[in-house]
Amino acid sequence: MKDYEKMTIKDLVEELTSLGVTFNKKSKKAELIELLKAESKGDAPEIEQKAVAEADTSEAKPKAEKTEKPVVKSAEKDESPKPKAVAKKKTGKPLSSDTSYAVIRTGGKQYQVSTGTLLRVEKIDGNVGDSIELADVLAVFDGNNIMIGQPTVEGASVSARIVEQGKAKKVVVFKKKRRKGYRVKRGHRQLYTALEVGDISL
Repeated sequence: MKDYEKMTIKDLVEELTSLGVTFNKKSKKAELIELLKAESKGDAPEIEQKAVAEADTSEAKPKAEKTEKPVVKSAEKDESPKPKAVAKKKTGKPLSSDTSYAVIRTGGKQYQVSTGTLLRVEKIDGNVGDSIELADVLAVFDGNNIMIGQPTVEGASVSARIVEQGKAKKVVVFKKKRRKGYRVKRGHRQLYTALEVGDISL
């Protein structure tokens, strides 16, 4: 009888194919040795069936796990708390000035504002003393209630009054290329609008 323990996997595979035994190509060395020993004793069919059955069960298990995982996730989603109904209310009433603030967008920039805030924004058309309404509200925070828009909060607005229309300090832009006689000096004063924030309403 041959010493199968000293043979390589390639030799074992060749031995099994020469004997006409069907086997799983992913089998380990120990399984191949068992098949060869069983073939020499004449018990090969039973062991083959066991090996095939084990291979089928090992392939079936991962599929069952994959189908079970989404069920668990959907159950977890159902248990998660739903967003508060307050976020969808449109009362039109101003929020309390002590704890509430909003994040607004104007002139391509975002600002955190609350009642009474003074801020400078990019130029907005209007005269000093005019009241304007900023409807591009990204988020509103009112005590424990948080409303974040996607991208804006529906029905939310911030009222403000124009306090000043002016120009910012001069920014000097100087360009030069050495040995070329190229020198350019430019000044720029950015236009701005100063606002006093009034009520934040939903």
